[in-house]
Amino acid sequence: MPKYDFDSYLLYELKKRDVYSVKIRVILKEQVNGEVLSKAAEKAFQRFPYFRKTVSVNEEGAYVFEPCNKPVSVTEGDRKVRLGTDETNGLLFAITYENNDVFFSFSHNFCGGCGAMRWIKATLWQYLTYLGYDVDTKGILTVDTPITAEEQAEPDPASLPGDEPLGRLNFTMDSFVPRMDYMERMKDPDGIDGYYPIRIPKNCLMKFARDNDGSPNSILSAVLYKMCLMVFPGETKFTAGIANNYREDVGCPLTYRDIVREMHIQYDDRMRDWSVDKLSTVTRSQMYIQMQPEESWDRCRRVDVLRSQIDSMPDLESKVNYAFENSLTTHGIPSTFHISYVGKVDWGGLKSFIDGVFSLTIAHLMCEVNATEEYFFISFHTVRKDGKYLKEFLKVLDEEGITYSVGDLTDRQLPVTVLP
Repeated sequence: MPKYDFDSYLLYELKKRDVYSVKIRVILKEQVNGEVLSKAAEKAFQRFPYFRKTVSVNEEGAYVFEPCNKPVSVTEGDRKVRLGTDETNGLLFAITYENNDVFFSFSHNFCGGCGAMRWIKATLWQYLTYLGYDVDTKGILTVDTPITAEEQAEPDPASLPGDEPLGRLNFTMDSFVPRMDYMERMKDPDGIDGYYPIRIPKNCLMKFARDNDGSPNSILSAVLYKMCLMVFPGETKFTAGIANNYREDVGCPLTYRDIVREMHIQYDDRMRDWSVDKLSTVTRSQMYIQMQPEESWDRCRRVDVLRSQIDSMPDLESKVNYAFENSLTTHGIPSTFHISYVGKVDWGGLKSFIDGVFSLTIAHLMCEVNATEEYFFISFHTVRKDGKYLKEFLKVLDEEGITYSVGDLTDRQLPVTVLP
């Protein structure tokens, strides 16, 4: 059984490969008042003691957390924030703002987009309250909301059943991956780690999903596959990676923690001429097979074993190297493109003040998806500056009658996590 804080283990891999930083952009309908936001952020952050921590190394070379009572930093300008430094009071959370945008930056070891939304909603509620608005607290964790055990729950692998799934899919490792895009980006001193902000009316996409017995994930995966066929007509096999939050499977449905694994969907040359609705159906069927709780229980046990092995390493360098070399996240099936959908978020009384929500991570050919009552907001991640992939993606949407609007290519300006 792992010895240390559940949220600390991703830090070892992060130390070697800083790919677990997240930024969530919330667009408000009015320009941000920085002074009020700073005051609101400080108060709202007090509600989350499990985020108010700094990182240190103990005598065993293990990462440990220390409570921190300093405020979360709030600064003007969309830029790269250095989490874990004096700039952020040692915290792995920070806020920046510019015009109507508020950017919430954090390290992925504590939570993903789903868990972070609690902090984001609390901060925005406090901000609007200080501005004099009467905003309903439904679905909001205010500073007076008691912290529950369910909110902080973590899985107990020893308590999970040992049953085998009814069936498993056998994936091959030969799908096309656009590695040259990464190489070109690395060689280009003026390269960009960018995204296109896309909004799709929710009723449009969900009607399409209902008509085709699909989901936002399966529809987008089918569209991205069609996009790949246009860009790479000579390739025959593509793999989608779709994030699956399995907290409920392991008894932690309300936890803030990021308990996620990746599902894979493989498309081959037989499917080249299939319609999006048929592709969505096949995608959904592959997803169902991988969403069996037995798969989640197995993953949970594997994570537990990995963490115990990290604990057994004699010093920090050994722990970092072991975590990096045995990562369950980066040493899996190579995917052509990725999709991550935060899921349904109850914005409550905040919804009338919000004009957009975009999640940003380190990725290429990835769609990060958020939703409000009216829209799906897609961050179309790319390292290319020439519009390749986006043009084809939008062409598929046009062919399927899915309406959308798209903004300019924007640098993600992702935070950097600095560890001892």
